[in-house]
Amino acid sequence: MKKILVPTDFSAPAENAAKYAISMAKVLDARITIANAFILPVPVSESGLWPVIDTADREGNIGGKLDLMVKKLLDDSCPDDPGNCPLVDYRCAEGPVISVIKQISAQIDTDLVVMGLSGAGGLVNFVLGSNSMAIIEKGDRPVLLIPFGARYHGIKKIVYAGSLTPQDIKPLEYLCKLASWFKAEVCVLHIIEMRKDLNTGMQAIGEDFIDQMRILTGYNKIRYEPVWNSDIDKGLEWIAEQEDIDIVSMLHRNHNILDKIFSGSRTKRFARYTTTPLLVFPPHYIEKKVR
Repeated sequence: MKKILVPTDFSAPAENAAKYAISMAKVLDARITIANAFILPVPVSESGLWPVIDTADREGNIGGKLDLMVKKLLDDSCPDDPGNCPLVDYRCAEGPVISVIKQISAQIDTDLVVMGLSGAGGLVNFVLGSNSMAIIEKGDRPVLLIPFGARYHGIKKIVYAGSLTPQDIKPLEYLCKLASWFKAEVCVLHIIEMRKDLNTGMQAIGEDFIDQMRILTGYNKIRYEPVWNSDIDKGLEWIAEQEDIDIVSMLHRNHNILDKIFSGSRTKRFARYTTTPLLVFPPHYIEKKVR
């Protein structure tokens, strides 16, 4: 857990995400890379033979903005103890956001991508727009989404909404490793649709799964809690209402829980996600070979 990538569009929510990442990096002893992708404008000179704006010029301008951003972040995050600040560098490149972020992620072999969310009145939007969802759907690194209303106050409890399947093992290994740095608790919440013929054996199955995870990870501060509810949506709402959660995490599966959280009609019901960071494991993360 040594390298964190923070994509930015220079907005306030993106800056807030970077500050959150710096606070985490102090504990993780991690290095942070701030990244920006840019597209050259299409206008050409009167002769039509060459672009008006050169890639190197544009890259230099963006680099200057990134340099100022990094200095401000460090001044704001470590005003009294600059020596305790993590290393923060920056990169920028021409190209579509998803391509640039995937390229830089591979170059620095990042362990975590941290991105901002903007939101007001219960509505939540990705800072990088649809590119953020593309980074989740096409990327292979865990993505931590930081709402604009979120502030870092330490990490004591991480919740994972899972199904107790083999696909949940790799994300839980990651979470236990992350939690160990903060001495945090990992709580596996299994949302089970409530039926008249409740399967009373689910508790035993869940406890056995957690016992195996303790053996596999060597981390004991992990527990199982079934969430009996009428449907998945209401189960997610229940999770969102809990007050003592520092990070909610989940595997991004085909049924697309993120759409349930961020789609317009439902987002107000998940207003909690405007203040609580959400850690998402992309489908390709499961397929990615362990280093």
